This record gives sequence, structure tokens and C-alpha cells, in this order.
Amino acid sequence: MALLAALLLSGCASTVVTDVTAFRQPGWQNEAPRTYSFEHAPGQAAQLDRQTYEAWLATVLFGVGFEQVPAKQARYRVSMDYDAAPGLVRVTETVYPDYGPWGPYWGPYGYYRPWGPWGPYGPWGPGYWPPQTVVRDVPVTFSSLRVYFIEAATGKRVYQVTAQNQAENGTLPAAMPYLIRSAFTDFPAESGRPRRVKLEVDKNAK
Repeated sequence: MALLAALLLSGCASTVVTDVTAFRQPGWQNEAPRTYSFEHAPGQAAQLDRQTYEAWLATVLFGVGFEQVPAKQARYRVSMDYDAAPGLVRVTETVYPDYGPWGPYWGPYGYYRPWGPWGPYGPWGPGYWPPQTVVRDVPVTFSSLRVYFIEAATGKRVYQVTAQNQAENGTLPAAMPYLIRSAFTDFPAESGRPRRVKLEVDKNAK
């Protein structure tokens, strides 16, 4: 997988880049009342990581006009799935040779050292070393979040959103705040249109 490193390896950048895609039931307009409760598979409610992620999701949902209420009062049942997996991203980088104590300067054709002993013109001639392209595989963590809205009265899924990102030396707990926020940026999103959301890295979280 050939990708541009600077934008996509959030561990090395000042922004986190997340790919987001949403789908919604035709005719669903996100009308009031916007009440919900979380729905869990057996055993999920006791998971401490899930409790934390649901609290973060509840905060974001509150910001887009939703209120968490007891299940019997909720218009929607909201559930979330998430996972993370290690992988590799092939990165192309430009590197410059080590010019030693003489130091390079920029000429019309690249970096140039006037009296380098290892130049192509012999021990006393000029030496020219152009920039080099290096391809390497970088270990990354691929993180994914999926959130579903089910209408309690009908059991129909009316909205779902998937957010995915990747980070060098990343972890799911570190990625989750950005996944949740990205998933509900410009909510409700146009159905079936992939988007790329960029969020500033929270420096206090490092």
C-alpha cells in the first residue's frame, strides 16, 4: 500500500487524518426527539474500556443535539463496535547524502560540494550528490470505529457511520477520541459519500 507519509502517519504529524463514511435510511431527517440509550451485546456493559468510550461518545452526541435517557424512553438504541490491527504502510521519503565537514550548497541541479574528495571527477574535482528517494515499510496501527442508530419502535437501522485512521506507534485508546469526533463532524453526513476529516492533535494528550 503506497501512501503519502506526512498526511497519513498521525504519529508524526500535527493532525490526525480519519476516513469517514456514513449511510442513512432514505427519508431519515434526524428530527426531534433526539433521545437514545446505549445497546450492548451480552457481557459488553461490564467492559471498562467500552464504558470509557461510551462516555466519550455521549459527550460528542450531546454536542450534536442528542440526550441520553433510560432505554424505555429512548427513540434510538445506539451501539458501537471498534477494533485495531497492526499493519505496514509503504512510505516514500526524500533523503540527502552526508556531505562530511565541507558542507553542501544548493546549485542549479541539486546539492553540490565544491571540493569533495569522493566526487565523480576525481579526488580534487567537484562532487555532485542529488537527493535520493528511499522507500521503507513503517509499522502502523489501523483503528476503526462503527456507530449504529436503531429506531427503537421499529427495530430499523436508520444511521450508521464508520471512521478509520492509522498511526505510527498508535494504539486504539489513543485513536478513539479522534475517531469519535471525526465520525460526528458535519453530522448527519451525506449517505454513502466518503470524507476525510483532519483534526488537530491534542498536545495535552501526549
